[in-house]
Amino acid sequence: MLHVLLINTFAKPIWKRRWLWALYVALWILNFLFLDSLTTIQNLFLLFALAVFVIPHGAADFYLPAWILNPPWQKRLNYWGPTLIVTFIFATVTYAMIDLSVNFSIALFSAIIMWHWGSLDTIHIYPFRGPSWVIGSIGRGMLVVFAPLYFKPLETQELILNLIGSDRSFILNTLYSFSYYLLILAVALEVLALLVTKFVEGQGLPTMLPAHWMESIMLLLTFAWMTPLLSLTFYFLILHSLRHMARIPAYIPEARGQIYDGSGLMKNLSFYFQKTNFLTFLAVFSLAIWFIWNMYSGFSFSQSSTACLVPLILL
Repeated sequence: MLHVLLINTFAKPIWKRRWLWALYVALWILNFLFLDSLTTIQNLFLLFALAVFVIPHGAADFYLPAWILNPPWQKRLNYWGPTLIVTFIFATVTYAMIDLSVNFSIALFSAIIMWHWGSLDTIHIYPFRGPSWVIGSIGRGMLVVFAPLYFKPLETQELILNLIGSDRSFILNTLYSFSYYLLILAVALEVLALLVTKFVEGQGLPTMLPAHWMESIMLLLTFAWMTPLLSLTFYFLILHSLRHMARIPAYIPEARGQIYDGSGLMKNLSFYFQKTNFLTFLAVFSLAIWFIWNMYSGFSFSQSSTACLVPLILL
């Protein structure tokens, strides 16, 4: 067990997931060299992530019901009409909720983010979706939510408040006050998930556990060393989107039942882009128009870049 937790955590995962660890290290080096002081490059990085990763990964939300229930639906007006109406209703409700109560919205979205990102990060090590997966998902989700608040409190709070158009938030200040203890709890939950899968579920140690723990360490260092705009863009917008897109083809009729491993990631992403390219093009084009309009209206480059996140948050 010690060999798995200590030796494998720092040795084998480096070779099994070279491209991922190389991304982390490359971003650290770039941040130390010049990115920390160049806000324009950080915002360009954000816009690049939105156009190349976030919008394509979100396009599947419109196609998934059709793929799962009845593939031909995706070509019919009686599918796309209700789909867009439901999307508009949810976006309107979200906007109204933020406008009515910033504190409630931040608390709600924090919980959603913790589960959504955490569950996707842990499904590969707890594929049976038992108690260990639930505990591990909450632990990883808490880690990625509260680490930026703990390590870079002022910059992270400013970024969040700019997104929702508010000057202050009581709940955000409260979360920062408890961020240290919540971060400790996050690590404890990740350890508890390991104990549950071994001693309660009797599954033994997951083979991908060392790589997962190694990434938890890399994430903590990333949130501690890098500016929030860079670290949050990398994890929430790029890494999460890649993992999402790598899993979605399992729901597409032509790919259903096929298993894609790490070596098939590029093939998987290529197939995904082919299936969602039309909606992706429309969304990227609309986002470009929105960015240009904000610049034309007198907003700064940084403000216009941040404004591009707002419609995506509503979706």
